[in-house]
Amino acid sequence: MVASAICRFPGCFKWIRLCDPGTFLCDDGGLIRMAAIQILIVEDDPMIVEMLAVMLRKLGYGISGIATSADEAIMQAIEGTPDLVLMDIGLEGRANGIAAATIIYQFFSIPVVFCTAHSGSEVINVAKQAQPFGYITKPFTDRDLFSVIEIAINNYLSTRTSGTDARKFKELLHIDAGVMFLDTGGRVLFMNPYAEHITGITHKQGFYHSVDKVINNFEMATKMQKQFPSLWEAIRESVVIGTGHDIIITTRKGKRKAVHLKIMVRKNNRNDIVGYILKLDENIGKSRTLNSF
Repeated sequence: MVASAICRFPGCFKWIRLCDPGTFLCDDGGLIRMAAIQILIVEDDPMIVEMLAVMLRKLGYGISGIATSADEAIMQAIEGTPDLVLMDIGLEGRANGIAAATIIYQFFSIPVVFCTAHSGSEVINVAKQAQPFGYITKPFTDRDLFSVIEIAINNYLSTRTSGTDARKFKELLHIDAGVMFLDTGGRVLFMNPYAEHITGITHKQGFYHSVDKVINNFEMATKMQKQFPSLWEAIRESVVIGTGHDIIITTRKGKRKAVHLKIMVRKNNRNDIVGYILKLDENIGKSRTLNSF
């Protein structure tokens, strides 16, 4: 069996295969030296995680990370920028494996393969919502695993459109602005470190909760601005009229933060709205003034 990978040259997303250890043949015919396909394992059973890790390394794949819950999977997808995710369909927690896979593919364009102990039509039909690139039923052999990964990567590359590169999202972990991802119902899917600083809530604490629960104490910066009963209402109006809002957020510790809130719509490759990206720019000078009284 011959492992494959995605060319990481800027602007190139061609199918390449392993010739010798560490050397790959691109579709252009040139030999390049690079790492193998990186796979994120999302599984809450330690024994299955260990088995998958052994199999993947034996097949020549790399492991970008291991997550045991949906919130960890999303953070690992950003931090590790995997080429593919192996997702336990029966993942427990606030969001199951299907929900986690949907978020990862729609927001970050990372293909997902489901690992499941259930092969019934009902489970498969529900799982289709996440647009997975393959299924593998437990128990399975290394040859089964190899086949489903290779087909998934090949199908992904053949249907991939230029645009979203999951690696660019890693920059969100280091910018001096808060960034939050919401689904279409206003639930929090991701919070970067600066958003945690502004809200006083961690990504893990806020994950899959309503944005109104995460930011439950806010006001418009001036009385001249339209007042909203909830932040979600302000966000939805901002999407319609295309303007941001100046707001003051009070954290659970009583700190007040002066923030300019900007909302961007996130769409999938069919141009459907799948969520929203919130950018929270803090005016540090105003925040200091607010907390000096």
